[in-house]
Amino acid sequence: MYMDNFFGKVLIVFFILIILLAVSSSALAEQPIIWVPLKDIPDVGAVEWGLASFVKRALEEAQRRDAQAVIFEIDTFGGRVDAMLFIKDLIFKAPIKTVAFVNSKAWSAGVFIALSCEKIFITPDGSIGASEPRSGQEDVEKPDPKTVSAIRAQIEALAQARERDPTIFAAMVDRNVEIEGLKEKGALLTLPAYLALQHKAVDGIARTQKEVLEQLGFDGPLISLTPSWSELLARFLTHPAIVPLLLLLAFGGIFLEIMTPGFGIPGAVGITATALFFGGRYVAGLSGWEPLILFIAGITLLAIEILVIPGFGIVGVSGIVALVMSLYLVLRTTRILFRGTVILEMLLYLAIMGVIFLVGLFFLPKNPIWSRLGLQEKVSPPEKNQETSPYRALLGQVGTAKTILRPAGVIEIDGKSYDAISRGEFIRAGEKVVVDEVRGNKIIVIRKKED
Repeated sequence: MYMDNFFGKVLIVFFILIILLAVSSSALAEQPIIWVPLKDIPDVGAVEWGLASFVKRALEEAQRRDAQAVIFEIDTFGGRVDAMLFIKDLIFKAPIKTVAFVNSKAWSAGVFIALSCEKIFITPDGSIGASEPRSGQEDVEKPDPKTVSAIRAQIEALAQARERDPTIFAAMVDRNVEIEGLKEKGALLTLPAYLALQHKAVDGIARTQKEVLEQLGFDGPLISLTPSWSELLARFLTHPAIVPLLLLLAFGGIFLEIMTPGFGIPGAVGITATALFFGGRYVAGLSGWEPLILFIAGITLLAIEILVIPGFGIVGVSGIVALVMSLYLVLRTTRILFRGTVILEMLLYLAIMGVIFLVGLFFLPKNPIWSRLGLQEKVSPPEKNQETSPYRALLGQVGTAKTILRPAGVIEIDGKSYDAISRGEFIRAGEKVVVDEVRGNKIIVIRKKED
């Protein structure tokens, strides 16, 4: 009787274990695999901040769904160093299994993204390598040695952490690394699929998505993510070739609008370009609204200084400072290693702003700034003839300019001060003047010629 009870209890426990295993297997099978394509946009974008935003969202989505793994399908020529390092950190620190599938090529920044994953697969015709960093400013044959050293240390540490040969990946970054029988000094290493597998730079060769899943032994629903429209827009707007164009349109449109009466096409173009420039960075997660607020404040202060306040003082200087700070906050987040490039870009954009202002000033002679600076002759209709003017006795007399006349100012004749205007010429304080005409209450003077 006792033995029957014992075997009965064992049988019950056995069935319970079977049920638990079945439930856990079913739950695991329901855990999805997230497939994330990381590919270049033809003729537009590669690895940049819009792509970084997409990777971040994909990893958050995988954690929310309790996914088995995230598989990144990589096909890229490379891209920005700063965005690459950001993506690398996201993938390497992700609390979920990550896999890279190099579907054709993982060059430059693509090497870091692939190496960040726990497993790497590659197509038979694929290749991986050529990851030398470039700032876009140095000579092609002479990359910045400090940057190369920093990126080499990063990739060696990453390879070590993923239990791969650090020397192989260092040779993809640094031309000075030499590997006997594989790479000579002075060249960059790029491995085709069969050599990458032979040197354990990858874990396997797969032709299709199905083969990747089979080799990994994954079984469950497959969810393919695609970039949202805002992420695609951010990829376009943060592209290095698009940024200068947007800033040129922003500066040009706004300054031309300030120089012309009313509101027209230049103002609309300037506001739109400004919104796209800062909005793209906000969507990509590069910055908040602080740079945009500083940019608007800088333009407003400069407009007040130019159109309202005479001369150029603290308001104008504050406007320039606000613009510089705005550009720095935008550019510093996208140039982690190349600090000198940030300064050069800031100077370039400020120079563009100055050129636009000067071109607009001299090619739009009827703008209010031209008149305010006294660069245009002011012609007033005759109010009264010289015979009825209270200043007719001053006609032909010689005086001294007490202030600058451009064209309005103050002169002094026989110890008395009078408001006067020149005939459009610029007369410095202290220069001798002659009363050339009196018109009602106006005294019109010219510079006295030397004897």
